[in-house]
Amino acid sequence: MRKKHAFLVGVCSMIVICSAAILLQHLEWIGFVSGGISIIGVVMSGVLMGAWTSGEETRAAYHSETKEHRMWRLDTAFLLIIFVLPHMAASVFYVLM
Repeated sequence: MRKKHAFLVGVCSMIVICSAAILLQHLEWIGFVSGGISIIGVVMSGVLMGAWTSGEETRAAYHSETKEHRMWRLDTAFLLIIFVLPHMAASVFYVLM
């Protein structure tokens, strides 16, 4: 259920950004705002998943946190990526147009 909500919030915010850009005739806002949200979301998700850490840091974090905290961290990273997907699609579509 939370995955659907994250995706719907991402779609709704992407629609608002695209609508504002079209109404105000500043289509580059789609690339700037949606692209910025995409980049920030991917970086934050990578930080939460531990993608930017070395093996030793990952091992130390694994043994120093509880299972609940680890699951919360990974679930949050996954929800963040799901939220960012519509923004990625909009920014890629803008670049290709």
